[in-house]
Amino acid sequence: MTDTYIHGHDESVLASHRWRGAENSAGYLLPVLQENHTLLDVGCGPGTITRDFAQRLPRGRVVALDRSAPIVREAVGAIQHCSGIVGDAYTLPFPNRSFDVVHAHQVLQHLRDPEGAIGEMARVSRHYLAFADADYDRMMWWPNVQELDRWMQLYQGIASANHVNPNIGRQLPSLALACGLSRYTTHAITWTYATPELCRWWGDLWAGRVLHSTFASEALRLGLSTHEELAFIARGWKAWARQPGAMFVIPSVAILAEN
Repeated sequence: MTDTYIHGHDESVLASHRWRGAENSAGYLLPVLQENHTLLDVGCGPGTITRDFAQRLPRGRVVALDRSAPIVREAVGAIQHCSGIVGDAYTLPFPNRSFDVVHAHQVLQHLRDPEGAIGEMARVSRHYLAFADADYDRMMWWPNVQELDRWMQLYQGIASANHVNPNIGRQLPSLALACGLSRYTTHAITWTYATPELCRWWGDLWAGRVLHSTFASEALRLGLSTHEELAFIARGWKAWARQPGAMFVIPSVAILAEN
């Protein structure tokens, strides 16, 4: 069966993805990049990280890969040495050892077979394989509100029903070893939304995602929630975001492996 991307490509999702860049999402990889490296960005999304890589590799080549053609077009933009291709992580359309670096950010948590994807990415990597994923079960926020507690419960339920693991971050070192990647370092990435402006931005985006993204349609399709409950959760996100001292922290684990 085809994996269901439970975030989807609603504007409320893409807006949060566009906030990501190489510095705040792939800083662990930057020290090993050389300006003539070739790099494949698997599951590139709207491409803000991809384009940052391209700017750091002026004599190299960057390829953006995603399942969605419109997303690939946005990712590539107008950067001359950055091209795009529609595909998935399980069957990368490239020969063995095609790229100096293969990168995937927040991808494995959406796949039923993350080991298969890691093995395929390792196949086309010549020097480095880098992948990072969040751990939803270790996210924290303040103040505690029942709407966000229910959101997390619902997110975990939707992921389980789709046979994917939103808490995969903590398992990445074990997955690396299982895939034969014995030479690797483990890194932590933390996103912190703790200013009034960032909390309002984050809360309003998730209010939209709860109502309009694939998260919403999957919650309804699976019978895990109702329109009324989703509206309740969305209002809770907005109210949480406007509380004095509000904060939201997202931890991720990253692996930088040498092939």
